[in-house]
Amino acid sequence: MKKTNALLIAALGAGFLAAPLSAQTAAAVAAPATLSIDEAVASALAKDPGVISANLDWLSASAKADSSSWKRFPSLSASAGYQRISDVTSSIDLGKGIPPITLGSLDNLFSFGLNLQYPVFAGFRVKESIAIAGLQAQAKDIARETVKRSLAFDVRRAYWEAVRSTYNRSTLEQNLELMKLNSEFAKEQLGQGVATRADQLAAQMRLEQANEDLGDAQSLQRRAFLSLASLTGQDIASLGIGAASLDAPLPFELTTKPEAASPQAASPATPALDEAALVSGALARRPETRGAELARKLAEHAVELSRAALYPTVAVTGNFTYADPNQRVAFQTDPWEFTGTWAVGLQISYDIGGVPAALDDIKAQGLAASKAKADEARQRNAVAMDVETCIVNLARARRDLGSTQAMVEQAKENLRVMQDKVSAGSAKALDLSSSKFDLLRFDFAVTNKRIDALIAQADLERATAFEEAK
Repeated sequence: MKKTNALLIAALGAGFLAAPLSAQTAAAVAAPATLSIDEAVASALAKDPGVISANLDWLSASAKADSSSWKRFPSLSASAGYQRISDVTSSIDLGKGIPPITLGSLDNLFSFGLNLQYPVFAGFRVKESIAIAGLQAQAKDIARETVKRSLAFDVRRAYWEAVRSTYNRSTLEQNLELMKLNSEFAKEQLGQGVATRADQLAAQMRLEQANEDLGDAQSLQRRAFLSLASLTGQDIASLGIGAASLDAPLPFELTTKPEAASPQAASPATPALDEAALVSGALARRPETRGAELARKLAEHAVELSRAALYPTVAVTGNFTYADPNQRVAFQTDPWEFTGTWAVGLQISYDIGGVPAALDDIKAQGLAASKAKADEARQRNAVAMDVETCIVNLARARRDLGSTQAMVEQAKENLRVMQDKVSAGSAKALDLSSSKFDLLRFDFAVTNKRIDALIAQADLERATAFEEAK
């Protein structure tokens, strides 16, 4: 009996305190690619179709803004033409006794022309159009930044969830080993007559439950890795995560550990956060607030553009024609004589009939500008609320982490006491195994709470736009 207990204790110690895990051993054989959290974010930003689409949208809007700036310059067009004309002979009768004058026609018509048009004053249409195009390009840039920031947070959260699932699987693997030893121990005790059939069946049921829990953890881990691989732009079909068996090694290894990533974020001893500074910084940096501000400015410029219909349009026009024959020259008979003429003018126009419609349009644009102003205020309130919520969540995660860490110290002390009792013969090896599993469970709980704190910290950094957009 004592020999059996000693072997059980040794096996439990090897199962819970040995460093290598079965999943890690299999991964080492397959030599998976390593992936840190920074590498995951960088890969996602480089490969995500949404980021690529937003970037192209911004480039298109920037090109349109550059195009609109050319409206400041005069419009100059050139033209050239040639026509072959049928022969026509005409005569001029000068009266009795005077022979008529016969005139031949020119068979070829050549023309070269330059036309200039410059709107000296167009009711500020050009100015407002250029301003609106520039603001639209800025809005697309902010939309691109929004996509990047959202994606970066999603990748960080998916990364930590994958890490969590890995630790969970490791814990349940050790739990399964414990339940196997417990089942063997119950079987031996039944043979020795110190346990009942019900004790053995209960141990077997716990073993089956542990095996089922491990299978669920393996499935959840593969789902978490599949989500992370998809976000980072990897070819998920070629990775074979979904079709592989649950015991197959995963295609990459996560190298950023919770205890090594941002110690201050996951530490309950971190000083209190400055709410006012965080909210103020978020209102200044968040793309949502900057986008709402741009929307308000766009609406204000749209009001000014609508008022342009109430102003007259003044344009300078110019023309130079070099032609053979030139229609402005009478009695041109030399077939190869080119003549140049020019014209300069001033054109003023005013759409009187469009004034009622323009007034209604001004009213509509004014109401849209008021709505944009209200939307900006609403967006600022939403951002402030988002930051405050993230601060509360982070404080709670840190508090939970601190209380859970205190439980680990208690579990360690319980394990030490139980080891002394087993050595003294006043406790069973099964009691020792339960104490060891309690310590294992609390260690995982600490890791779990630390990951919660890291996700909460990443969420706060997203809400405050703390990190510069890449």
